[in-house]
Amino acid sequence: MDVGLVSAVVALVGAAVAAASVVVTLIEGRRTRRNTEFSVHRDLWWQRWTWVVERALSRDPDDHDAAALMTYALTTRSWVTPDDEWVLTELEQAERRRLRERGPTKEDEPDDHR
Repeated sequence: MDVGLVSAVVALVGAAVAAASVVVTLIEGRRTRRNTEFSVHRDLWWQRWTWVVERALSRDPDDHDAAALMTYALTTRSWVTPDDEWVLTELEQAERRRLRERGPTKEDEPDDHR
């Protein structure tokens, strides 16, 4: 075999390995970025819903109003997930249980002064 031919084959193989390495690096980089974005999204999701749940289960009516507003905001976005819908369902059920256990209060009566 000619030395020039061997050198050309070695150079081509080296270039192919380098190109494959670049492709693998790009694929791994994209996968890592997606995983990072997902992790950040999940962390923010948890923070938002924790905030809502804490206020929804509070004894302060102003907290309930804030929770209702934030719940509306969270559940009307284009990025709502099945997890968001599940949390909303659970909050609604908890609120119904709370109202059932509490019984009617003066706040539940109609206001005749309007």
